[in-house]
Amino acid sequence: MATLTYNDLQTRCANELRIPTTNSTEMTKLGYIINLVYRDIGMKYANWWWLRKHAVVNTVAKIETGTLAATKGDTTITFSSAPAATAAGKVIIVTGNVSDASAVYRILTHTAAATTATLDAAYTGTTVTASAYKLYQDRYDVATDTKSIREIRRYGRVEPLRVVGPEVLDEIKIVDSSESPPMLAALRDYATTGDHTSARQLIVHPYPDDTYRLDIEYIQTLNTEVSSTTRFQLPDEYAQVLIYGTLSRAYPIMLSDTTRGLYYAGLFNTAMDQMVADARQREGYPTTVPQDTYRRFYRRDRRRGKATLRSQFGRWPAEY
Repeated sequence: MATLTYNDLQTRCANELRIPTTNSTEMTKLGYIINLVYRDIGMKYANWWWLRKHAVVNTVAKIETGTLAATKGDTTITFSSAPAATAAGKVIIVTGNVSDASAVYRILTHTAAATTATLDAAYTGTTVTASAYKLYQDRYDVATDTKSIREIRRYGRVEPLRVVGPEVLDEIKIVDSSESPPMLAALRDYATTGDHTSARQLIVHPYPDDTYRLDIEYIQTLNTEVSSTTRFQLPDEYAQVLIYGTLSRAYPIMLSDTTRGLYYAGLFNTAMDQMVADARQREGYPTTVPQDTYRRFYRRDRRRGKATLRSQFGRWPAEY
């Protein structure tokens, strides 16, 4: 199997254009076009199979050891028993808070094994000196090359974990402070706001009360600036698509040859259509008959006397 590097592909394009590879100025221009087309290909389809990756995130168990003291209007809280790991970024619910009982606070700074921590804003609840509390971690860094999440698998529950928009999750967290294995998740801002080189964060809900394994299937970002001996993430069998796209732009731009540019544009578009069709086939599309695996699961349950509202109405007509 061929393993084409950037240099290999650049040389092939240069030979087609009759440009000497020793002409550094023209090769730099060609490199710009190659990378531009490469990024365009990455944007043509949201779920390219060759950009899929797997990662694991383990949730962190809640902490409720000891008590805490908090003064209304102050940002400092004091634990009677210092958390062993840093609590920075975690949320805390103060059980003894009566005046603003639904408030969920986030810890801005905390040093591991320290008894004091700083909230992200002043404490608005009832002043307490020895209140019970619950400390949760609901935000987790994902891989720095994460573009989007396709699926998250959590184990031991019939209901699958559902990926929703961050706005939907924010609205739920306003009224729901329950704890359990995560049922919802959203991918949102970077760990360092505005810094796209830092990891993006996965937010889960309800608040995790224990350690749970989350298997994440995600789409990675492109290695967008490719040069020298670097390999494209694009599989070698699709390298011709990148060549067609590059020549469709290079001929008009570098040689003022629009006729050959249009010719290669046609080849590029045809090849892209085939790539997308191939990607859809790998995902099981198109399909006209819905899979009924989950219905059969509940059908087996009904035989054991575990009928539910879903099991009674979520069936094929032939199953009645």
